[in-house]
Amino acid sequence: MNWNISSLISKLKRNKKSGNNLDQKLIQKIRPRSLPTWTQFKYLTNFLNPKEMRVFVSAIILVVATILSWGTIFVIQHSGTVPKLGGEYSEALIGQPKYINPLFASINDVDADISELIFSGLFRYGPDQKLIPDLAENYTVGNDNKTYDITLKQNISWSDGNPFTAGDVVYTFETIQNPEVGSPLLSAWQGVKVEKIDEFTVRFTLKQPFAPFLEALTTGILPEHVWSNINPSSIKLARYNLQPVGTGVWQFSKMVKDESGYIQTYTLTQNKHSAVKPYLNTIVFKFFNSYVEAASAIRSQNSLAISFFPYNLKEKIIGKNIIAYPIYLPQYTALFFNQTNQPNLKNADVRLALAKSINKNQLIQEVFAGDAKAIQSPILAGNLGYNPDLKTIPLDLEAATKLLDKTWVRIQPEEYFKIRRDTLIKTYQARIDAVTENSSSTPEIVSSTLENIEKEINQTIRQEMSSEQNFYRRDTKNNLLQLTITTADTPEYIKTAELIATMWRSLGVPTAIQTINSQQITKEIIKTRNYQILLYGEMAGGDPDPFPFWHSSQIDYPGLNLAMFSNRDADKILEDARGTTNEAERGKLYQKFQDILVTEVPAIFLYTPTHIMAINKEIKGVNINHIINPADRYRQINEWYIKTGWRWK
Repeated sequence: MNWNISSLISKLKRNKKSGNNLDQKLIQKIRPRSLPTWTQFKYLTNFLNPKEMRVFVSAIILVVATILSWGTIFVIQHSGTVPKLGGEYSEALIGQPKYINPLFASINDVDADISELIFSGLFRYGPDQKLIPDLAENYTVGNDNKTYDITLKQNISWSDGNPFTAGDVVYTFETIQNPEVGSPLLSAWQGVKVEKIDEFTVRFTLKQPFAPFLEALTTGILPEHVWSNINPSSIKLARYNLQPVGTGVWQFSKMVKDESGYIQTYTLTQNKHSAVKPYLNTIVFKFFNSYVEAASAIRSQNSLAISFFPYNLKEKIIGKNIIAYPIYLPQYTALFFNQTNQPNLKNADVRLALAKSINKNQLIQEVFAGDAKAIQSPILAGNLGYNPDLKTIPLDLEAATKLLDKTWVRIQPEEYFKIRRDTLIKTYQARIDAVTENSSSTPEIVSSTLENIEKEINQTIRQEMSSEQNFYRRDTKNNLLQLTITTADTPEYIKTAELIATMWRSLGVPTAIQTINSQQITKEIIKTRNYQILLYGEMAGGDPDPFPFWHSSQIDYPGLNLAMFSNRDADKILEDARGTTNEAERGKLYQKFQDILVTEVPAIFLYTPTHIMAINKEIKGVNINHIINPADRYRQINEWYIKTGWRWK
């Protein structure tokens, strides 16, 4: 009995083991040429012990991770993000649009910015700062360098669908030449004959060769069919100045005004008649009274961009979502001497001493935190005629002091006060006489009036005198050496003027600062040349031609010879440079001109600033860097984008 039970148990065990082996064989033999099914995978625990199972699972994970990694790498290498159509770009501008019209846009930065996007010229500046055709197809220059035949592109339409022709070009420049219109471009186009050769050819004939002429053809063209029926004297009143028709990539869409008529926003959309199709759908300009207000709009993302803002707002504007793009312009800032209004500046030693006392590197560090470059002349680096070996006027306080000591004796503050008091009394003499000679004036009135005058004089002198100035200067006739710097009321100009005034005071020259509203300085100061020393910036443009800024014919307004510089040799050089199209020859002439400026010192050239455009990182594809004028920052805006997608390479 016991034997039978033992035999039975042994038999059962053998059967179970045999059954397991049979199951294993069956699993191995089912569909031997294919991968195991999920049902079959459930039997893995019967094959593998826990350690082997962990190794197996780890191997599976490694294989999957490897496949995913290689797949990701493959996708990255064979695809990429690309710009997509859509999105709205908004920018904060300071001021108001008034004349979005190429004939007047140069007066107002806001107008110039918007006009740049709506209108096209015959030529425009490319990415390398070289002129390239825009509405022009090609051009030829006559052997006399006075005749320019421009062949126009065909199949170009205005934003209202009308065709662009040579008639539009002729109308534009003849309108500029009409004095009734009042375009600030008039003087540049006087004496130029414009004629239509055929529907797509225009001829310009100059009285004299003018090398930079093609730059003048970057002016936006107006549609004749829109403007020709408007009286020239009424052009500034036309609604098309705010609702323009152009050939640019962008066209006017709408503007929104508040209850007082102030334009709050101005919207552009893609010009459906343009062959160029940008990525952005719309551009919206938002207008503010000040940069402080505009900066708040940027930080709150009410606007996506702002440009040319004061440096003292940089930290308030730039942040993790706002990218700073440096902008380099052919612009320089200088101190222009008006020797007519301040006779003491006629002394060459005085001008040279003032120049030798200015630490330009200090100005750049303290005003721009290093974001500017010191310059020695109006011909900037990279421009035709730039001379890196130009003789400079180095910083030398000792030499500056010796130059002034030749003519101007050092005096103590007490003596300065006395001389200045005697001078001011003379200016008050008429008022003093009026009181003392008036029969109705009582002794008390006379005494009180004289006391008040004396207080005014003393207060005026004390305000002029700086506690940091230890001595002053006079000549043998007791004439005091004192100066006034006039400048625009922007933070950069004010800070620069203050630093220079401090530097000149160390020479014994008291220097006052007069600030004028930046919107009014042209009308109130520059137009009348009402300044002793003007701290101001000049925009040289794409062609470095210094003629408008330094030829004696440009001394009176609207000329831009702010130093009222008159030199026969310099005039001849500038005239000859305009008359040749040989760039090498022009370059040599400009170098000779710079040598004259270094010798004569009609101005002190300080620096060329680096401007900043702050743009939300949401906007991609931005490439600005070197441009010709502020509005030129939109040169490649058609390549800016917001939306992106994936595409296989």
